[in-house]
Amino acid sequence: MHLAEQMTDFDNIDDCENELTDFSAETNATFWIEDSNGYIIYPNEASTETSTVSADQTVTFDEDASFIDMQPSGTTTTNFYPITLKNGTTYTLAVQTDLYVVQQATKVLLSILPYVILMVFLLALLCAWLYTWYITRPIVQLSRISKQMAELNFSGQCNTSREDELGCLAQNLNSLSASLSTALNDLQTANRQLKTDIEKEQALEQQRVEFFSAASHELKTPLTILKGHLAGMLNGVSGYENHTEYMERSIAVVDRMEKLVKELLYVSKADGTQKCEYKTVDIAEVFRVQIATVTDLLEKKKQSLEANIPDRLYCEVEQVQMERAIQNILVNAIRYSPSGELIRISLSEIYGTIRGEIENTGVHVSDDAIPHLFEAFYRADASRNRNTGGTGLGLYIVRKIMEMHHAKYGISNTSNGVLFWFELPCKQPIDNFI
Repeated sequence: MHLAEQMTDFDNIDDCENELTDFSAETNATFWIEDSNGYIIYPNEASTETSTVSADQTVTFDEDASFIDMQPSGTTTTNFYPITLKNGTTYTLAVQTDLYVVQQATKVLLSILPYVILMVFLLALLCAWLYTWYITRPIVQLSRISKQMAELNFSGQCNTSREDELGCLAQNLNSLSASLSTALNDLQTANRQLKTDIEKEQALEQQRVEFFSAASHELKTPLTILKGHLAGMLNGVSGYENHTEYMERSIAVVDRMEKLVKELLYVSKADGTQKCEYKTVDIAEVFRVQIATVTDLLEKKKQSLEANIPDRLYCEVEQVQMERAIQNILVNAIRYSPSGELIRISLSEIYGTIRGEIENTGVHVSDDAIPHLFEAFYRADASRNRNTGGTGLGLYIVRKIMEMHHAKYGISNTSNGVLFWFELPCKQPIDNFI
């Protein structure tokens, strides 16, 4: 078709010889040109009876017969193309193509077709597997992470490098995991705190029950005694004729009951939410004042006192409460020490901490009893019974006051007796800086 278009630019066939030669070399095909009557005009007899169409092929033309390849190699096909020269003359270009090469190529293709199909099938399987792995791998990972989340394990994280819907789902799953992990941790912390609070409340409730049970027991005994005295005197029971003596005994029982009731009222206030006013006081002066209040008790038991107290030593305390704690410790030390023993008191300041010590000699407390000394109505020695005149609440009140001041405190045995100690932070008064 391209040759036919080129020949429209020429007036006769002879002028197209170069194009025809080039066509023969390029296509390696047998061709000829017929006029309108069907006669072959190219190649013609004037040139030769034989025409070399190609380097390796010689063709002989017969004017009365169609052009035939003298040595056909296989089935051929002939196509005809109309040509109109520049001068208007029409011709027909016939091109005869040998199909042997095509047949050989087709035969080769048919022989290798099963192998090609097999390779294509295997390649398709490989591509399908790779594509499936690429698509399902993040889905499998998401499924694994979601299963861990269902088991309340939020340690796994999804790969968020993808930007498609699976990547968005992975990011959302990571955010959900982080939120659930935080919420679960907060819930566990709250549960632990709630459990601690419940246990603490239960312990406090148990302590209240035990306290009021002990208080009832402590009040029951003097009430029974008092009731017996009054009933004996009213009914004229033998032995109760001396009303004055039993009235005095009854007064003593009432005094003890009054003292116990006051201690109970103080404890109830200490367990409440009463407002405390903390201020800077001279703790050394507080000790000296309380020592003066127990002088009569010391003389009564013929005990001596050794005090090592500085002139001034300041700390921030609730003065009334601290005075009561020190008084209870002093009275307790004097009551539970034998007559003629020594009471040692020391107060010092070391590295910003005030340490107070009160030691009563001549007595020891069993190691098993020391942890219970600050419990309400606890008595380490049953032989003491109630002859000391105590209510069993002295050290319990001391414990409450020390806890109120966030102070360190304790009781321990020494080589000579029993030592009570406490520690408070020291505070420099403002007057010293003026």
